[in-house]
Amino acid sequence: MLLENDFFDLFVVDELNVYLRLKKGGFPIKSFDRIIQQHPRIKIQSFPVLKKALTEVDKEHLIGTYVPLLEIDVQSDRMKAHLYLNVTIEEAESNRDKLLQLAEQEMEELGISFGREPLDSMVLLPGTPLPIAVGKQPVDGENAIITYINRPERKPVIREDGSADYYEMNFVTPIKQGDWLGEKVPPTAGTPGIDIFGNEVPASRGSDARLEYDAKSIFEVEEGDKIVLRASHSGALEFNQGVISIGAQLVINGDVGPETGSITFDGAVRILGTVLAGYSVNAKGDISIEGNEGVTNSKEICSSEGDLYIKGGVFGGNMSVIEAKGDIFLKHANNCKIYASAVHVGLYMLGCEVVADQVHVDVHRGKIIGGHIEALHLIKCAYAGNHHERTTHLHAKGVDKDLIYREIQHLAQELKEIQDTTRQLEEHTSKFEALGDQLVGQQAEALHKMQQSIDAGLSRMLELDTEIQLGMRKIKNAIPPKIEVSQEAYPGVIIHIGQKSTTLTKTTKGVFEVFDNVLNV
Repeated sequence: MLLENDFFDLFVVDELNVYLRLKKGGFPIKSFDRIIQQHPRIKIQSFPVLKKALTEVDKEHLIGTYVPLLEIDVQSDRMKAHLYLNVTIEEAESNRDKLLQLAEQEMEELGISFGREPLDSMVLLPGTPLPIAVGKQPVDGENAIITYINRPERKPVIREDGSADYYEMNFVTPIKQGDWLGEKVPPTAGTPGIDIFGNEVPASRGSDARLEYDAKSIFEVEEGDKIVLRASHSGALEFNQGVISIGAQLVINGDVGPETGSITFDGAVRILGTVLAGYSVNAKGDISIEGNEGVTNSKEICSSEGDLYIKGGVFGGNMSVIEAKGDIFLKHANNCKIYASAVHVGLYMLGCEVVADQVHVDVHRGKIIGGHIEALHLIKCAYAGNHHERTTHLHAKGVDKDLIYREIQHLAQELKEIQDTTRQLEEHTSKFEALGDQLVGQQAEALHKMQQSIDAGLSRMLELDTEIQLGMRKIKNAIPPKIEVSQEAYPGVIIHIGQKSTTLTKTTKGVFEVFDNVLNV
């Protein structure tokens, strides 16, 4: 018998189950908390059951269990064990030696052998998880470490006054055969741990990583405990979507002119002089023209896959075309056509036709005078136009989302039609394919043509899906177009943003944008 009072008897059956026999009603259920505190070994099964037991006179109800004096809880990972004492504080103090002995005995029976805490010095707090054993955690191995040669950042040096120096740029990085290009320190195995039962806990090996490089121009070799990348041949350092490679490099020690003829090269071109009038340079890789005197009246300078740098600037004579798939860096530009992803100019652009995503002319002293500058997103300069009110057209056209949506809808319709046609062809060919080698002559030829049509359809579907995804990304990443003139924009300058346009009639400056369909000029 655990407890007898005027309201009920509380007793244990089979040393496990706690029963309540109600003698009379009226005992408040909240007062049962004090009984639980006096008898910590009682664990109530559920309070609805207890509430029912306190309302049905002369009936016995199973209300809970009678737990041991102490319990040891082992975490699922077997790395830690806690001791729970189901006694009152007074019982813990008066029976300390007995409880510690029981705890030691229970630990032995469970097989807990590693990382045991000394119990003698432990403060016994009933109802509180007491850590009595802690395993040794495994130490995971180090991840692989990838290092590549630094690629000089392609941007002008910024002077103390904030202006940009476009005269000196490390544009093409020459590489010699055997040069170090990168390395990988492989992942390590890690150090195993031990659980509280003395079992080894394996450690995870560090994550591996792959060296991204062009195997045609770079090879890897084990050197000590590292895997090192070295150049298979001399050339120019290239990074294409994170993949390092050595592109073919053509170095012209003087000028491109009568002695060399126009240059067409499947790689990077480095010209230590200039490009003379009437001559062209076409290259797949980067082009660097490093002569101080600049380029005068050249025919065409074009990088189909890379960037372009002209240290001395361009005097175009209304005939030069300067083009790059990537960025173009110029000291200045006179009367030429420029096409690029981004155009960076140090001093001025005079009478130029430019088409790019972004146009940056030095915001401290850079000038745009005359010409037509068209950018998808941004045009920046210090001065626009001049005191003589020369017409200067600055056009930040922005992304036409409606047009892109219409294009996407057209592509989606084409994709659906091809999908339907391809599915019909696949169903049709499956009937013939079942005949296998029995097909001969015109039937075999017809099957072959249908399979070719299916392959062509699948290829076109992939292309269309890529175009649709690209269009969606353009819409998602579209930013409002704007024009920034930090010092002075003179009368005669046309500020054209999106579909809105105005010609300045007085000198002004600032950031020009369209807000609520109104151009803020």
